[in-house]
Amino acid sequence: MTHQANPKYSTIARPYALAAFDYAKSKKEIAAWKSFLESAAFMARQTAVQTLFDNPKVSSAQLFDLFQEILAPLMNVERHNFLQLLAQNKRFILLPDIENLFNAYYAALEKISTATVITAISVTEAYKLKLAQALTKRTQREVTLQCEIDPALIGGAIVHIGGKVIDGSVRGKLTRLLENSLR
Repeated sequence: MTHQANPKYSTIARPYALAAFDYAKSKKEIAAWKSFLESAAFMARQTAVQTLFDNPKVSSAQLFDLFQEILAPLMNVERHNFLQLLAQNKRFILLPDIENLFNAYYAALEKISTATVITAISVTEAYKLKLAQALTKRTQREVTLQCEIDPALIGGAIVHIGGKVIDGSVRGKLTRLLENSLR
C-alpha cells in the first residue's frame, strides 16, 4: 500500500498535526518541527519503509527504532515522544498527512498561500515572480507558486488558489466560446 498524503487520512492526522503545531508555536520551534516532519514524512513515503508498514512481522517498536535512528540529528525529547505516540497508535503511515496539515497551519499563521499554476510550457522565473506579485496583491497574502505543465492547455495558464480557479488557458477560452455559441 503506497501512501502519499491522502485526504481520507486527514481527519485522523489532524489532532497529531495540531498538537505538534501548537507545541512548536508555543516554544518558538516551528522551523525545527517543520524540518523534523519534512524528514519523517519523506522517510514514510519511501517504498521500502511503506513495505515495512504493511508487514505484520514488523512491530511498532521496530518502526520507532528505525525512525529514531535515522532522524536522530533532528530529535529532542518532545519529538522523541511524538514518534513514540505515533508508534504506540500505529500511525507512522500518517506522517505525510501530518506534515501537510502542519504546513497548512503554518501558512495560515504566516498568511502564506500556495497557488498551483498550470501552464502549457515551462515559464521563466521573471514570469513566476510577476505572477506571484499579482496574486499577492489580489489575495493580500504572500503567495508561493507550485508550477505544473500540461501541454493540453495549448497556451495561457490555469491558477488554483484558495479554493478558486482562474482559467486563462487557451483551452478554457475555446471551451467557453463553444459553450456560448451553443446557447
